[in-house]
Amino acid sequence: MSLAFLDAARAIVGPEFALAGADIEPRYLEPARYAPGQAAALLRPATAAQVAELVALAAAHDLTLVPQGAHTGLVRAATPTDARRHVLLATDRLREHFDFDPLDRTLRVSAGYKLSEINERLEAQGLFFPIDLSADPSVGGMLAHNTGGTRMLRYGDVRANTLGLTVVLSQGQVLQAGRGLQKDNTGLALQQLFVGSSGSLGLITEATLKLHPLPRQRAAALVAPADVDAVLPLSQALRASELAGLVSAFEGISRPALQAALEHLGRHGKESGKLFDGQLPEYALLIELASELPAARLDLNALLQEVLEREFESGRVVDAVIGADAEIWALRHSISEGLRDWGKVIGFDISLPRRHFMHFRAEGAAWLAEHFPPARLADFGHLGDGGLHFNLAWPHEAPPLDTEAMARLRAGINNIVLRLGGSFSAEHGVGPQIQQAYWQLSDPVGLRLAGEIQVLLNPKQTLGLTRFGPADENSCAS
Repeated sequence: MSLAFLDAARAIVGPEFALAGADIEPRYLEPARYAPGQAAALLRPATAAQVAELVALAAAHDLTLVPQGAHTGLVRAATPTDARRHVLLATDRLREHFDFDPLDRTLRVSAGYKLSEINERLEAQGLFFPIDLSADPSVGGMLAHNTGGTRMLRYGDVRANTLGLTVVLSQGQVLQAGRGLQKDNTGLALQQLFVGSSGSLGLITEATLKLHPLPRQRAAALVAPADVDAVLPLSQALRASELAGLVSAFEGISRPALQAALEHLGRHGKESGKLFDGQLPEYALLIELASELPAARLDLNALLQEVLEREFESGRVVDAVIGADAEIWALRHSISEGLRDWGKVIGFDISLPRRHFMHFRAEGAAWLAEHFPPARLADFGHLGDGGLHFNLAWPHEAPPLDTEAMARLRAGINNIVLRLGGSFSAEHGVGPQIQQAYWQLSDPVGLRLAGEIQVLLNPKQTLGLTRFGPADENSCAS
């Protein structure tokens, strides 16, 4: 990076928002789960116009801009790694627009706003953006990775709730994709091309989002099925019952994952009581109902209890904890932290056809036990929509995995996923962490087409770290 570039960037955003070297705050370089990165500079624009100028400037100097939101992603797509050529563009100051339309129930919002801020400001309107995560991502980050979350079963992912985008392309051109309308078939829906693109096709500066009514009540239960063979029949029974339109979450939690969460909460003085009389099931279910009707019209707790009692009589359910919503969700969201207490977390963000879900769990666990016996598997995830966090902890006391061993581990699990018709990236997107898997396991025709699209929109690969074309066309990729 030249001094001329830094001087020009400072003229655009101000000297205090264009930093280099040791002046870059560590939080911009330290991702949620991986080792810190490094960058030639950090730029923090405040407007979409400034973003466009910076993108054009970086292209002219043949530098790679790495967009970054709240830096909560798990595939390293927002973490720069080259201290000479990677320039970090943080979107945290992009807050020009927060335009709520009460009639259309939409929100035009800049990329720098966080999910928590959006929902805090919308609460008074009785609305929310229904992406539910343990992290707090920015709008731009959610869009770049097409976030799903725990309530995707009812509301869909970010893509399903995006009506329009403003995107800065690789040479600084500004694209308005979509008009923010529920119905619009005037040409290709180009906004959908950028959702899930990991920031490597264009830099999203704002979006128009579809909003939903806030539930007036929720009811949650932590359920112990009779065994794993009862899980999917129970899911089918709920979907065919009077609860079908009310189910907002259907999460699966293995016994080790439940144990990791309980241990973590206990270490932090947040005991969750003695669940299931201390006899944790092999697999537990977190079931949540939500309704916009008040309890006087529809008592969700009573309805959930009634249905679970029927399932108890059928033999599919042997125990349940009902009504402790906050405690149940706190337990669910403590799993990842509990696994970090056990060792280095190695995560697989996958999805599967439901008919193969339990088969994969068994085959994947057996493969790990044979090839990587120290690994402590603790899977959990969004069973209702086929998503699974097939996560494991590599114990602190075990010899660390080298690069080759880690590659074999990932390849072994991913090959099982693909053989069963699944996806090796359910909702975290593609980034350097799974770049090799993307190249090796994706459809060759799809790779070629994706590469051609990226060359069209980002010909010099000056935006983002993800490469969508075949590996042989990206030999110099970061």
